[in-house]
Amino acid sequence: MSLGKEKLFTPLALKNITLGNRFIRSATYEGFAGGDGIVRAELADVYCELAGNGTGTIITGFCFISREGRAMHPGQAGIDRRECIEPWSVITAKVKKTNPETKLIMQLAHTGRQTRTDVTGCEVVSPGSKRCGYFKQKVRVLTDGEIEGIVDDFGKAAKRALQAGFDGVQIHAAHGYLIHQFLSRDTNDRKDRWADRNLFLLEVLKAVKRYCGVDFPVLVKLSHSDDRLLTADDTIETVNAVEQYIDAVEISYGTMEYALNIFRGGCPVDTVLKVNPLFKRIPGLVRWFWKKWYLDSYLKKFKPFSENYNLDAAVKISKHTNIPVIPVGGTRSVKSMIDIIAGKGLAAVSLCRPFICEPELVKRIADGVWQKSKCTNCNLCAIHCDSKNSLRCYYEHE
Repeated sequence: MSLGKEKLFTPLALKNITLGNRFIRSATYEGFAGGDGIVRAELADVYCELAGNGTGTIITGFCFISREGRAMHPGQAGIDRRECIEPWSVITAKVKKTNPETKLIMQLAHTGRQTRTDVTGCEVVSPGSKRCGYFKQKVRVLTDGEIEGIVDDFGKAAKRALQAGFDGVQIHAAHGYLIHQFLSRDTNDRKDRWADRNLFLLEVLKAVKRYCGVDFPVLVKLSHSDDRLLTADDTIETVNAVEQYIDAVEISYGTMEYALNIFRGGCPVDTVLKVNPLFKRIPGLVRWFWKKWYLDSYLKKFKPFSENYNLDAAVKISKHTNIPVIPVGGTRSVKSMIDIIAGKGLAAVSLCRPFICEPELVKRIADGVWQKSKCTNCNLCAIHCDSKNSLRCYYEHE
């Protein structure tokens, strides 16, 4: 095994946790929960396959911390109440039995304005009143007291994750969800104390430590920039503001307004129109007209796929912090993985879509029989997050 490749299999010592190797299964929507958010036992099979093949760290798909903050995805799991703990405990126990060295991290999220009232049964809320161009829901501005309540919800959710056997949590502050809405000038135009765009995230992290203890491992996921007003320099400022409270930061991109700029690659338009609840109600004639006259201009809004498309931003951010920085997005080969760790000096390799089609890839890399991902970036897996289907690779089936 080459020296560079060996580094992929060395432990990563963070402030409050040591990861078994440098492979992280990034948060990936799984769709294994009922309408009440209670996770189903079958999800353990997904995690056990990853753990059994040597994946060092598994981050769950985003879990809602309150009913108000759940997404429109039908199978999204929650951690918003006591009843959620035991089903998750069954899953963590099975994974630990499969591979005691695998670390399990629960991702906690609140959607803010990126959801639908007919899904949550609640008003759609955000730090400001601007509607999301994708969801187009009327937005009510959060009061100071409500913001404090959501901060507390994050802390309580983290405590439930701890009770369920998770080794830590990741706070989802990326992709246009509520914390991102506080971080961005595009959505945070407040005049009160929350005009400090980093304050909400900072208070969330303090709440997690308050409920779980100062040594409880906490990661954060950030979009280094987006298609609006958030920049990499803003993200550097955010990392500097919160670094004393976190173990590592994962760097992604974008918001749900232009979701294909988050997970770049194919745009399976017909599948989108078929399964997405925002589009499938559109009459057939209107769809035909839109595809004929507007599809080309619509597709021009999306950035093309390129390997490691968030790497440069992650490297830039790493130069301004002592916190380990982990890029996610477009890593598809052993060569690029080695470059991330040995060449660029970043902490770990975070992967999403490659693990969907090849959950055994870490073992195959160790055995020397894996060089490049089979993932074609068709994005059918991502588009089906909006359907009732659970996680799987669709490329050979559609």
